[in-house]
Amino acid sequence: MLNPHATGTWQRTSPVAIAIFVGRAAKWVYNHHGAMGQFVVAVGAVAFLLRNPQYAIATIAAALLLVLTVGILQYWFFRFRIEDDRILIRQGVLKRTATAVPFERIQGINVDRRLAERLLGLVTVALDTPGAAGAEGELPAVAPEVAERLLAKVAEHHGEASPEEAGRESGARAEAETASVPEARRDRRERRGDIVQQLGLRDVLRLGVASPGVLLYGVLLLLFSGQVDVAEDWLQGAFETVAGAVGDGTLALVVATTTLLLGLLFLILAWRVGSALVRHHGYTLWDEGSSYRSRAGLITRREMAVGIRKVQQLRLYQSLWFRCFGRYRLRAPTIGMSIDDVNGNEALSALSAPALEVPWADDALVERMRSGVLSGEAERLALLPGDPAFRRVSPIYIRAVALRLIFVGAPVGALALFFLGYIGLQSWDLSGSEEIAAWQRGLPVWGYASAVWGGLCVTLAGPIGWLRWRARAYTHDDDGLACRSGLIGRSVAACVFRKAQGVVVRRSPLQRRHGLATIEVETACGDITVPYIAVAEARRLRDHIAYRVESSNRRWY
Repeated sequence: MLNPHATGTWQRTSPVAIAIFVGRAAKWVYNHHGAMGQFVVAVGAVAFLLRNPQYAIATIAAALLLVLTVGILQYWFFRFRIEDDRILIRQGVLKRTATAVPFERIQGINVDRRLAERLLGLVTVALDTPGAAGAEGELPAVAPEVAERLLAKVAEHHGEASPEEAGRESGARAEAETASVPEARRDRRERRGDIVQQLGLRDVLRLGVASPGVLLYGVLLLLFSGQVDVAEDWLQGAFETVAGAVGDGTLALVVATTTLLLGLLFLILAWRVGSALVRHHGYTLWDEGSSYRSRAGLITRREMAVGIRKVQQLRLYQSLWFRCFGRYRLRAPTIGMSIDDVNGNEALSALSAPALEVPWADDALVERMRSGVLSGEAERLALLPGDPAFRRVSPIYIRAVALRLIFVGAPVGALALFFLGYIGLQSWDLSGSEEIAAWQRGLPVWGYASAVWGGLCVTLAGPIGWLRWRARAYTHDDDGLACRSGLIGRSVAACVFRKAQGVVVRRSPLQRRHGLATIEVETACGDITVPYIAVAEARRLRDHIAYRVESSNRRWY
């Protein structure tokens, strides 16, 4: 490999990157024609191989050879060059593309280390820029010194380092060229800022227990077990064994059912704890003054750095289980990602554009992060859900939630029960006449279930509306806005006014009748909505936000 510190020289990545390019080629072949193309290709390939098993090995070998060839060619034509003010990336085989990313547009540099890269001392660098849904540039399998040099270049062009610090960085980089790899790594550790948080094994285990999605994973596991014959036979055998050991009668049935449910809960918790251990093992957060840097991961070590002024919002989440431990999950999204798509969904958030995340924060750490991100503006803005500065919205919000649950939730739930019954009926091995008879017998059952669901919606509409109203609150100062929401858990979203991309005031018929309105503040990574406040207050706040955006001489990214 060429010298990673040589400016203006076109460089290749490590040959290890061939595996990464092969994986990309396989994804491209699968995703090239969208969901319908994936379905057609999968069904067609399976049908062809089932009818012509003699061609199975040849077909699989040809597909692997094609993907491997494409990956090797993509690696061979991939080049990057680090200039004084930008990084240039050339790639492509038939369709050649050249990307120039100025350092002043880079808002974050994320460093991932897969298991093979960790063994070989390599990293993958992703460059986040304003307006990009993902990484605009990526350098797979490069030396860690490349990432360090890019970090120094970006900090220098953003004015985040003083001349003395820049001189020290240049001297450290010069020493790193001649020093060994362990010494270079030690120098990088010494240049980090203050450690804000380190999660131990106990914290990661508690984080896994408190992670959301336990019920969802339980339902998916039950559905999977019902569709797989081996799992269904195993569950039935385990149930009969436990019931036989206890004895006959109702007690045996209750004990066997309880044992199986506890076993299922144990499997789910073990899965969640294992996922948290893989993702958050060794989590460390540094405060570097003008930016935050985090590092975590058991198999793939992910390291990301986010400049404070690049943060568009602060998002705080506290589910019921997090409330039991007195902890929060704090996210600081930057430009180019939408929190609306991944809010509360950990599975989707892992696939989205990366953002600074503190998975296990207490009150003191939340306050420190708030004061650090909002330093110099919106310093009086509240972020903790229990802060007395929050003001509740109008009680008419209770009526709006109740009406929505009755007139929308009830029919949608009845329709969902209908489709679930239809899907369950289709899973049975019945003939045409038997299926029609079963369908006729099931209609009264569906009617009773829909009636029960409608009754629950009417009965619980008032309490759910009251709980939603208690959680709905907002607070603001001259520079920023924070909104609180939730039902059982709590979430808080906060932003500064000068980073708003748009402000909208909306009024429903119910709001117009009571002199209320909803204000929606649009930012580069999602919206913050405050519903059911006085229309005069909403309009005054809208005008103030527009004034702060127009009068600010600071950039929004």
